[in-house]
Amino acid sequence: MDKKGDRTVGEKYREYDAKSLEKLHKVQKNMLEDFIHVCQKHGFPYFVIYGTAIGAVRHEGFIPWDDDIDVAMLREDYNRFCGVFQEELGERYSLLTPEIDKRYACTVTHIQKKGTVFVTEGSKHLKCEQAIFMDIFPLDYVAKEEKKRSRQARKAIFWGRLLFLSGTGKPSIPTKGILGTLYKGICQGIHLILAGLRISPRWIYRQFVKASTRYNTPEERSEYVTSFEYAGCLKDMIRKEDIFPLQTGSFEGIEVCLPKCNHEFLTKIYGEYMQIPPEESRVNHMPLQLDFGEEERI
Repeated sequence: MDKKGDRTVGEKYREYDAKSLEKLHKVQKNMLEDFIHVCQKHGFPYFVIYGTAIGAVRHEGFIPWDDDIDVAMLREDYNRFCGVFQEELGERYSLLTPEIDKRYACTVTHIQKKGTVFVTEGSKHLKCEQAIFMDIFPLDYVAKEEKKRSRQARKAIFWGRLLFLSGTGKPSIPTKGILGTLYKGICQGIHLILAGLRISPRWIYRQFVKASTRYNTPEERSEYVTSFEYAGCLKDMIRKEDIFPLQTGSFEGIEVCLPKCNHEFLTKIYGEYMQIPPEESRVNHMPLQLDFGEEERI
């Protein structure tokens, strides 16, 4: 799974018609506003990240072809947010993790808009309900010691990939030829073994969270935090003091929070992120089904 924004791995783009993408952006903007309202009400620090952070700086809104919202929180703030979610947002939205719905075989937490449908190329194998969403990335501390840090990342990445394969035996594999066929066969075999042993996505997700949060105690944690959802988690780690105090930016007319060192963070991940990428390098979720439900009137 590649990072959101301008980075591309293989074929990762499918164009929307202009009207649908505009409506999708309006729904997601409303979702972001509701999320921010709850965070401000309860004092939960958050910040936009990845493609949404690029959009805020480069476009003061969505990257024109992007189709989701990305926000991040420290793990303790994420847990507090999840604790008030149902009371504050449960009427209009649902929270999706494997802990909540064991059919959801993915590490990334979704806030979903009830009454809508949004199925993508990457999620078509999932058996859970899928709706227009925004992503929340809890950030965890990495270990102080280099060896422990590498072990922590390897374990989290292993469990994250196993979680994905528990949901499908046919992941998108860009490798061609004999090697690609071999990789596909291995993935299908792992999927069948997990299904045969009745190992649920929920159990695997708990192992992923355990590995990710292993060094969150004050005695063992370093000054760095990261999102362990991606293979580049150690490359993309950031010092907590480079996040706070947060700065503000504009996103579709909304005041949003950004890391203190947002430019340095985005540069480390994406390089020259202020340059508009060529069309062949653009990325989105490759939509398959999009139904706005009652939001059709937007």
